[in-house]
Amino acid sequence: MQYPSAHLAAIAEQIRAQFPELADDPVLTQNLVDNVTSMIAEAHARYAAGAADSVVSNTYLDPEHLATGSLHAEHAQHPAGAMLAAEMLFDAYLPLFVEEVGAESTADVLRATRALHAGIWSRFPAGAVAYTEALRQRVTTAHLDSRTQIARDLHDRVAHGILAGLQRLDLVLLTDPPSAERAAQLDDAARLLRGALGDVQDLAVSLHARVGDALLDDALARHARDLFPDDDRLSFRATGTPEQLPNWQAEEALTILLEALTNRRKHAPDSTAEVHFAWTPAALVVTVADDGPGFDPDADADGRLGQQTMRERAAVIGARLDVESSPSTASGTTVRLTIPRGTL
Repeated sequence: MQYPSAHLAAIAEQIRAQFPELADDPVLTQNLVDNVTSMIAEAHARYAAGAADSVVSNTYLDPEHLATGSLHAEHAQHPAGAMLAAEMLFDAYLPLFVEEVGAESTADVLRATRALHAGIWSRFPAGAVAYTEALRQRVTTAHLDSRTQIARDLHDRVAHGILAGLQRLDLVLLTDPPSAERAAQLDDAARLLRGALGDVQDLAVSLHARVGDALLDDALARHARDLFPDDDRLSFRATGTPEQLPNWQAEEALTILLEALTNRRKHAPDSTAEVHFAWTPAALVVTVADDGPGFDPDADADGRLGQQTMRERAAVIGARLDVESSPSTASGTTVRLTIPRGTL
């Protein structure tokens, strides 16, 4: 490993001794070499340029620093370890740095201290952000994989089991006709099973839905066509300039909006509905509005308990869900999902 000075090499060896996982991994070892060398070079450049501040801000979120955070996440290296290593580097190298730049006066020593501090600590906002985002993506992927497995089980096991029960009921009605009363009971049972089968199939499709690389409005329209292929009373509209949402946000938002559309199909199947995506500088507001019969949003009516889950999902992505409806009016139901742009 090549360092610009023997002193820096000795300090790097101390860091590696403190963190054996670095010494055991050649990729992380090389990353340490590159980062330490770059930090010191930046500190020298800042001192030479006369920079008097040591403020670390989002201007330091450059691709190189983000890549370091992602690398640490891939290798399960917590940012706290990098921070401890940085403290070791700062404490050990500061006297050498002051000597290297020839700082003699109090003002020059203070400027050198600030330059070294900024050179080292400018890495950590980007590193922490990238590490957090990498972990969040990993959790999202695991969550989506779980949803896919559940959707597969619903389709392959639950739905097929319900269908088998329906077929047996139909067989009984055809081969051994019961009394009129008994036939009515079997018809009711079959009706309930068909409703359950439809719900399970819709749920399987919803769980399997993905945004992927598409825009949220395009993904929602596509999956809505799959769920409700014969619904010619559902329309989509967008205003403003659409933007790509982070995957973890977009997937949760898609699930919420598909649930809203499924509820409308269940409780107001003959209504006309519109989905409006309003992209503004402050927020993305998605409104699902229908002109069907209203209901009491605060009541735990059949099928409305999903509102709580929808609100919980919204809270996870920093959004807010509002439901406006009333059983005493014919104004229908409006579901509004508001995602602040600051979270995009």
